[in-house]
Amino acid sequence: MAPESQEQTSIHGLRGLISKTAHKTAVLSSLVAALFGAAPGLAHASEMSDINKLMRAGQYAEALTKTDAVLAKHPRDAQLRFTKGLILAEQNRSAEAIAVFSKLTEDFPDLPEPYNNLAVLYAADGQYDKARGALDMAMRTNPTYATALENLGDVYAKLASQAYDKALQIDPGANVPQPKLTLLRSLNGNTTGGTVPRLASAASAQRDAKAKADASAAEQQQRVKALAAEKAAQQAAADKAEAEKTAIAQATADKEKAQADKAAADKAAADKAASDKAAAEKAAADKAAADKARSDKARAEQLAAEQARAQKAAADKAAADQKQAELLAQKEKDKSDKLAKEQAARAEKEKAAQAAAEKARADKLAAAEKAKADKARADKEKAKAEAGAEQEKTAILAALNGWAKSWSDKDVRSYLGHYASDFDTPKGASRKEWAEERRARIEDKGRISVKVSNATVSINGNTATVRYRQIYNSDRLTVDSRKTLIFVKQGNRWLIKQERSGG
Repeated sequence: MAPESQEQTSIHGLRGLISKTAHKTAVLSSLVAALFGAAPGLAHASEMSDINKLMRAGQYAEALTKTDAVLAKHPRDAQLRFTKGLILAEQNRSAEAIAVFSKLTEDFPDLPEPYNNLAVLYAADGQYDKARGALDMAMRTNPTYATALENLGDVYAKLASQAYDKALQIDPGANVPQPKLTLLRSLNGNTTGGTVPRLASAASAQRDAKAKADASAAEQQQRVKALAAEKAAQQAAADKAEAEKTAIAQATADKEKAQADKAAADKAAADKAASDKAAAEKAAADKAAADKARSDKARAEQLAAEQARAQKAAADKAAADQKQAELLAQKEKDKSDKLAKEQAARAEKEKAAQAAAEKARADKLAAAEKAKADKARADKEKAKAEAGAEQEKTAILAALNGWAKSWSDKDVRSYLGHYASDFDTPKGASRKEWAEERRARIEDKGRISVKVSNATVSINGNTATVRYRQIYNSDRLTVDSRKTLIFVKQGNRWLIKQERSGG
């Protein structure tokens, strides 16, 4: 029998198991989710049901496409990955099916089913030593697994047959029945862990497997004696078969190497594209930050120039007003002197009264001028203070938005750089412990968005209190809350000193 026919007999002779296990799919998905911490198991039960319907209808290409789509959303789902391996086996894509089941044994070493199905595929390919090793691993996970025990017995029988054939140099493929190993169709999980009270039953099953192997070996010994006479005639056929097998093996190896080289080249290209994209995104972010800094500087310079012009205009007006007052005072004095000379003959009392009136008027003008000058100075000081406070408020809001952007961009280094060296860490943790915990929580998320709005700033010297609304959104959580941040000014930067929930 040709190797292709043998493989189809081993795999396709067991398709009848699909109808017996299809109705258990939703329950198994829930069990696997509970065992391996996946997302809620019933979330894709309907999708599993659709996949099984496609498989029962023989639409394996469509079933594989849908399985890959669901796996993109649930990459660690053991049941979905197990189903993908079954579909590949049904499509005679044994190498890909072996890769899927092998990865499952690495990620979920306590499940016996992937080991069992690896053994079936290895046996179909004539790799009986590997098949035996896989079944031994299945028995370690659950010594009472009846299917694995039965398959192991078949493998031992085949290995015994090969040993006798090799001893007498007989063609191993001449009229030798192929072992009919059972391919498992569902992922039930090792619910007993190999420690249930059925160990005695497992030992009995292992003895039955050994007895079956011994009986097959005895049968093979009789066959060897009967076929010994044909040894010479079959030698030439055996040599030819070996040469063909060597050529096929070499062609397979060359094909696998070419596929591996292509996969490596594709991965290198993908890695380079990802690196180039990250560099481009960083350059764009750096340019945006530089543009914003230049814009902020230009705005600050414009505001300072406008303030300087306003201050100069106020000073010029005050000087002009003062000069006008001095001229009026001089004119009044000249008039007074003239009247005094003309009225020299008037009584001393009128002269004294006139002098007192003039002095009162002069004092009033002087007081008015002083009040005007004082008001101009106060207005100047107030404008300067308001401009400084507005600049500080702008700087604080820029620090708040920069902190939220670094968090959203998952730029942990920039994010941590927004915290003061004496930041009050929660629960008394050290700065290093807190920073490592924040890094882990940020990098663990696939996507983060942090938006701030309705921010109010209260400044007291080098300390500022910012109350705002925060909308946090990631691939796992969405929170809309009021937050309070305490900033302190260290050097020329405003840094976070405290974090509090609530407004």
